[in-house]
Amino acid sequence: MIHTLRAEWTKALTLRSIQGTLAAALLVPPALSLASGLAFDGETAVAMSFPVESHGFETAGFGQPLIILLAALITGTEYTDGQLRTTLTATPRRGRVLAAKFTVIAVFAVLVSILATSAAVLLKHTVLGEHGLSLGDFTAGMGWNLVGVAVNYTLIGLIAAAITVLARTFIVTLVVLVPLVLGLTISLLGVIPALKFLPDLAGIQLLTSYPGVGLLDPIPGGTVMATWTLLLAIGSWLAFRRRDTNG
Repeated sequence: MIHTLRAEWTKALTLRSIQGTLAAALLVPPALSLASGLAFDGETAVAMSFPVESHGFETAGFGQPLIILLAALITGTEYTDGQLRTTLTATPRRGRVLAAKFTVIAVFAVLVSILATSAAVLLKHTVLGEHGLSLGDFTAGMGWNLVGVAVNYTLIGLIAAAITVLARTFIVTLVVLVPLVLGLTISLLGVIPALKFLPDLAGIQLLTSYPGVGLLDPIPGGTVMATWTLLLAIGSWLAFRRRDTNG
């Protein structure tokens, strides 16, 4: 398993498409947070009762599409270039290959969530000055919010990976998931309340608070999202171990 993990890690870090996506995932949330801080209107925020502890976390949602793309590329590029046959020749145990890919994706998701979100929060509060918090005033709730972002990124990354394996192409994953996390389902929530049980909306409050719109709370929502992840992962494993490698 160690050799398989090393091989998947090496492949992920040497593909330029993955390198670029990883860099974007690390840079986009902090950049958006900095821009948001510079444009901050203190009086409007007070009027809207925006909690000071949430500053910086509101940009975490913009990292989701990049995590989806990252996971889709890690699991899907070998279908497009025929490399998967070589991988399975070197490592015939397909379950081990899939587990290694999922592990690499989970590690990337956790690292990106911690680094990008921490930078976003620190930048936002620094730029806000008197409207923000100093480092010593950061609360335990903000720490748990960071954990929530890590959980959300990991689960959405694994969901993207599982869909890519089931579809044998990353295009389907991007077409299905990216519009959802960019706001398609939340815009329809008032019309179809059951949409809150879809994986993208179920765990959305792990990223930041969305009060008053009828979403699941973070813990039950995260549980629903984890259930989706488990079911899709099992489905992808069953499909991957039984069928041919043609894309």
